[in-house]
Amino acid sequence: MKVNRAAIRYSKASLAYSLERNIANRVEQDFKNILSTVSGSNDLRDFLSNPVLPSQLKLNTIIKIFSTINDETKSIISLISNNRRLHLLPAVAEHFIASYQKAQGKITAVVTSAIALDESTIKQVLNKAKKMTDFQVELKNEIDSSIVGGFILNVGDLQIDASITNQLKTLSSTLTKTSTTLK
Repeated sequence: MKVNRAAIRYSKASLAYSLERNIANRVEQDFKNILSTVSGSNDLRDFLSNPVLPSQLKLNTIIKIFSTINDETKSIISLISNNRRLHLLPAVAEHFIASYQKAQGKITAVVTSAIALDESTIKQVLNKAKKMTDFQVELKNEIDSSIVGGFILNVGDLQIDASITNQLKTLSSTLTKTSTTLK
Protein backbone atom coordinates (compact mmCIF):
# COMPACT_ATOMS: atom_id res chain seq x y z
CA MET A 1 0.00 0.00 0.00
CA LYS A 2 1.38 3.40 -0.98
CA VAL A 3 1.49 5.78 1.97
CA ASN A 4 0.89 9.46 1.26
CA ARG A 5 2.34 12.40 3.17
CA ALA A 6 -0.76 13.12 5.25
CA ALA A 7 -0.90 9.50 6.43
CA ILE A 8 2.78 9.68 7.37
CA ARG A 9 2.17 12.85 9.41
CA TYR A 10 -0.78 11.29 11.24
CA SER A 11 1.16 8.10 11.97
CA LYS A 12 4.20 10.01 13.23
CA ALA A 13 2.01 12.15 15.50
CA SER A 14 0.17 9.03 16.70
CA LEU A 15 3.45 7.28 17.42
CA ALA A 16 4.82 10.25 19.36
CA TYR A 17 1.55 10.51 21.32
CA SER A 18 1.48 6.80 22.15
CA LEU A 19 5.19 6.61 23.05
CA GLU A 20 4.78 9.61 25.34
CA ARG A 21 1.95 7.84 27.17
CA ASN A 22 3.62 4.38 27.11
CA ILE A 23 0.71 2.85 25.22
CA ALA A 24 2.38 2.20 21.88
CA ASN A 25 2.02 -1.59 22.26
CA ARG A 26 -1.75 -1.31 22.72
CA VAL A 27 -2.14 1.16 19.85
CA GLU A 28 -0.03 -1.09 17.62
CA GLN A 29 -2.28 -4.08 18.39
CA ASP A 30 -5.38 -1.98 17.69
CA PHE A 31 -3.92 -0.77 14.40
CA LYS A 32 -2.95 -4.33 13.42
CA ASN A 33 -6.55 -5.39 14.05
CA ILE A 34 -7.91 -2.43 12.07
CA LEU A 35 -5.50 -2.97 9.20
CA SER A 36 -6.26 -6.68 9.00
CA THR A 37 -10.01 -6.10 8.99
CA VAL A 38 -9.97 -3.23 6.49
CA SER A 39 -7.57 -5.10 4.18
CA GLY A 40 -9.89 -8.08 4.18
CA SER A 41 -13.05 -6.15 3.40
CA ASN A 42 -13.61 -4.31 0.13
CA ASP A 43 -16.91 -2.97 1.48
CA LEU A 44 -15.24 -1.40 4.52
CA ARG A 45 -12.47 0.09 2.36
CA ASP A 46 -15.07 1.54 -0.02
CA PHE A 47 -17.08 2.84 2.94
CA LEU A 48 -14.06 4.68 4.38
CA SER A 49 -13.04 6.15 1.04
CA ASN A 50 -16.57 7.31 0.07
CA PRO A 51 -16.39 11.14 -0.01
CA VAL A 52 -20.17 11.53 0.13
CA LEU A 53 -20.62 9.91 3.54
CA PRO A 54 -20.25 12.19 6.59
CA SER A 55 -17.15 11.74 8.71
CA GLN A 56 -19.23 11.33 11.87
CA LEU A 57 -21.05 8.35 10.34
CA LYS A 58 -17.73 6.78 9.37
CA LEU A 59 -16.30 7.41 12.85
CA ASN A 60 -19.34 5.93 14.62
CA THR A 61 -19.21 2.88 12.36
CA ILE A 62 -15.47 2.34 12.97
CA ILE A 63 -15.98 2.68 16.73
CA LYS A 64 -18.81 0.10 16.62
CA ILE A 65 -16.85 -2.34 14.45
CA PHE A 66 -13.75 -2.04 16.62
CA SER A 67 -15.47 -1.77 20.00
CA THR A 68 -12.51 -3.37 21.83
CA ILE A 69 -9.89 -0.76 20.89
CA ASN A 70 -8.56 1.37 23.70
CA ASP A 71 -9.57 4.98 24.31
CA GLU A 72 -6.25 6.39 23.09
CA THR A 73 -6.66 4.67 19.72
CA LYS A 74 -10.22 6.00 19.57
CA SER A 75 -8.93 9.52 20.16
CA ILE A 76 -6.40 9.12 17.33
CA ILE A 77 -9.15 7.89 15.01
CA SER A 78 -11.39 10.77 16.15
CA LEU A 79 -8.68 13.27 15.26
CA ILE A 80 -8.33 11.73 11.81
CA SER A 81 -12.13 11.83 11.45
CA ASN A 82 -12.40 15.46 12.58
CA ASN A 83 -10.03 16.37 9.77
CA ARG A 84 -12.12 14.28 7.32
CA ARG A 85 -9.24 11.92 6.57
CA LEU A 86 -10.66 8.54 7.64
CA HIS A 87 -9.92 7.22 4.17
CA LEU A 88 -6.27 7.36 5.28
CA LEU A 89 -6.85 5.11 8.32
CA PRO A 90 -5.40 1.93 6.75
CA ALA A 91 -2.30 3.81 5.55
CA VAL A 92 -1.89 5.50 8.94
CA ALA A 93 -2.16 2.12 10.66
CA GLU A 94 0.33 0.49 8.30
CA HIS A 95 2.90 3.29 8.67
CA PHE A 96 2.41 3.41 12.46
CA ILE A 97 3.09 -0.32 12.76
CA ALA A 98 6.19 -0.15 10.56
CA SER A 99 7.53 2.95 12.37
CA TYR A 100 6.94 1.48 15.82
CA GLN A 101 8.64 -1.78 14.88
CA LYS A 102 11.58 0.13 13.45
CA ALA A 103 11.83 2.18 16.66
CA GLN A 104 12.07 -1.12 18.54
CA GLY A 105 14.76 -2.41 16.18
CA LYS A 106 12.38 -4.79 14.41
CA ILE A 107 11.29 -5.17 10.81
CA THR A 108 8.79 -7.43 9.08
CA ALA A 109 10.10 -9.17 6.00
CA VAL A 110 7.49 -10.42 3.55
CA VAL A 111 8.14 -13.50 1.44
CA THR A 112 5.59 -14.04 -1.32
CA SER A 113 5.36 -17.53 -2.76
CA ALA A 114 2.98 -19.53 -4.92
CA ILE A 115 2.34 -21.98 -2.07
CA ALA A 116 2.83 -21.90 1.69
CA LEU A 117 6.47 -22.45 2.63
CA ASP A 118 7.56 -25.34 4.86
CA GLU A 119 9.51 -24.76 8.08
CA SER A 120 12.97 -25.47 6.66
CA THR A 121 12.42 -23.07 3.75
CA ILE A 122 11.08 -20.42 6.13
CA LYS A 123 14.25 -20.76 8.23
CA GLN A 124 16.45 -20.38 5.12
CA VAL A 125 14.54 -17.31 3.95
CA LEU A 126 14.59 -15.83 7.46
CA ASN A 127 18.38 -16.28 7.62
CA LYS A 128 18.74 -14.55 4.24
CA ALA A 129 16.49 -11.71 5.42
CA LYS A 130 18.54 -11.29 8.61
CA LYS A 131 21.69 -10.86 6.49
CA MET A 132 20.00 -8.04 4.55
CA THR A 133 19.35 -5.80 7.57
CA ASP A 134 20.61 -4.91 11.02
CA PHE A 135 17.10 -5.14 12.48
CA GLN A 136 15.49 -8.08 14.26
CA VAL A 137 13.47 -9.75 11.50
CA GLU A 138 9.98 -11.22 11.66
CA LEU A 139 8.95 -13.17 8.57
CA LYS A 140 5.48 -13.08 7.02
CA ASN A 141 4.57 -15.53 4.24
CA GLU A 142 2.02 -14.32 1.67
CA ILE A 143 0.59 -16.58 -1.01
CA ASP A 144 0.27 -15.37 -4.62
CA SER A 145 -0.26 -18.10 -7.20
CA SER A 146 0.42 -15.67 -10.06
CA ILE A 147 4.18 -15.89 -9.43
CA VAL A 148 3.98 -19.57 -10.52
CA GLY A 149 6.95 -20.68 -8.38
CA GLY A 150 9.97 -19.37 -6.53
CA PHE A 151 9.57 -16.42 -4.18
CA ILE A 152 9.76 -12.65 -3.79
CA LEU A 153 11.43 -11.42 -0.59
CA ASN A 154 10.88 -7.85 0.61
CA VAL A 155 12.96 -6.59 3.52
CA GLY A 156 12.33 -2.90 4.04
CA ASP A 157 13.20 -1.21 0.75
CA LEU A 158 15.16 -4.20 -0.55
CA GLN A 159 13.66 -6.87 -2.78
CA ILE A 160 14.86 -10.20 -4.12
CA ASP A 161 12.65 -11.46 -6.95
CA ALA A 162 13.39 -15.14 -7.54
CA SER A 163 9.95 -15.90 -8.94
CA ILE A 164 9.40 -18.03 -12.02
CA THR A 165 7.25 -15.24 -13.49
CA ASN A 166 10.16 -12.79 -13.23
CA GLN A 167 12.59 -15.32 -14.71
CA LEU A 168 10.22 -15.94 -17.63
CA LYS A 169 9.89 -12.20 -18.27
CA THR A 170 13.67 -11.83 -18.24
CA LEU A 171 14.09 -14.76 -20.60
CA SER A 172 11.39 -13.42 -22.93
CA SER A 173 13.04 -10.00 -22.98
CA THR A 174 16.44 -11.53 -23.69
CA LEU A 175 15.07 -13.70 -26.50
CA THR A 176 13.20 -10.77 -28.03
CA LYS A 177 16.33 -8.61 -28.04
CA THR A 178 18.42 -11.47 -29.44
CA SER A 179 15.98 -12.37 -32.19
CA THR A 180 15.78 -8.76 -33.42
CA THR A 181 19.56 -8.56 -33.78
CA LEU A 182 19.86 -11.88 -35.66
CA LYS A 183 19.28 -11.78 -39.42
